[in-house]
This record gives sequence, C-alpha cells and structure tokens, in this order.
Amino acid sequence: MQQSSNLNNPVADDWIRYGAWCGLIFSVVFMSMALVPMPDRMSAVLALVMPLFLLVGHVGLYHFLTRQRPAFTTQLAVILGIGAPVLVSAMLTVQMSLVSYMERYYHPLDEAMKASQINIWRAVDSVQLGLDVAWDMFILPTIILFSLGLMKHPAFGKVFGGIGLFLGVGGLFLNIWTFPTPPINVGLPDVGPFAVTWYGVLFILMIRAQRKLLVPVMA
Repeated sequence: MQQSSNLNNPVADDWIRYGAWCGLIFSVVFMSMALVPMPDRMSAVLALVMPLFLLVGHVGLYHFLTRQRPAFTTQLAVILGIGAPVLVSAMLTVQMSLVSYMERYYHPLDEAMKASQINIWRAVDSVQLGLDVAWDMFILPTIILFSLGLMKHPAFGKVFGGIGLFLGVGGLFLNIWTFPTPPINVGLPDVGPFAVTWYGVLFILMIRAQRKLLVPVMA
C-alpha cells in the first residue's frame, strides 16, 4: 500500500495543526463581518488579514488529505487554493480603497455632473466586481477538487464531500452564466454564505480528526 511522502513529517504535522485552526478562524471572521456591526477600522483590518488564514487552512487541508490518500486533484486544489486568497485579498483591498476615496472626494453637484460621477463610479467599481468573479473562479474549483478527496476520507464522508461538490459546481455555473457580473448582482443566489459555513464545519471536523492522526508535540 502506497504511503504519503508527508507521513511522520513534523513540518506536515504543523501545517495540519495550524491549518485547521487558521481555516476555522477564517470562517468565524468572515461570518462575523457579515453579521456583526463593526467599526470601519476593525472591518478593514479583518478584511486584510482574513485571506491569510484561508491560505494556511488550504495548505493544512492538503497535508491532511494527502496523509491518507495522495491525489492529483488534491495537489491541484491546493494550487488553486493558494491563488484564491490572493485574489480575494486584492478584491477587498481595491474595494475598500474605492469606497474610501469616493467617501472622501465625492461631492454631489448639479444633476449633469452627478450623472457623470455616477458613471465614473460604475466604471471604476467594475474593477472590484471583476476581481470578485476572479476570486470565485479560483475558490469554487478549489472547493470542488478538495471535496473529491473529502468524499473518500473517513473523517468527512461522502455526504459532507458531496455538499461541497454541489456548492462548488453550482456556484461555478452561476458565475460563468452571469459573467462579468457576480450572480448576486443580478438577483441570483449567492453561494458564498453557504460555502463559508461549509468551510467552518470542515475545519471543525479536521480539528477533531487530527487528534487521532497526529502525535502530540513533546515539550
């Protein structure tokens, strides 16, 4: 029986330990930002650091799945899973910069100038909307590919992996269908909240399972 190259690898063990917790932190922060009113400065700081936790979570999940069954799909998932947080970081940074600039320098003028400013804003805003779609085009295939491995792993199972596969395929279809506008902007369902909730459960299951998988760190 073929064994993974990261078996008994302390570095891989660390990725699994820290990745599971970082992934859970990402999910909690994301849902908190969506549901809990926060000061602008706190929201900005959380938005800037949140993608870093997802990146570490993806690498940790890769090592966790590879420990049991190495697979091409898992390797491809982690490659896309590293690119996805980079894109969402760019999207959030551009989004916050645009909003900050418009709040600082936008002043309503006469109707003709106001219409011109609105058109300029829409053109500039399309940049962050495009980055939003680019982020989805990386994160949704990441979910799909990881889900294929989750379905074969005893810590997650076919049902949980199947839910991730459904969310990933459905979200990918909607984003391609509505491009260049995100689905939510044209009145279609947004899979984002469901995907983040799924991620939260995923990393909780990973934290629980790693206790049996990893050897305790000796002082």
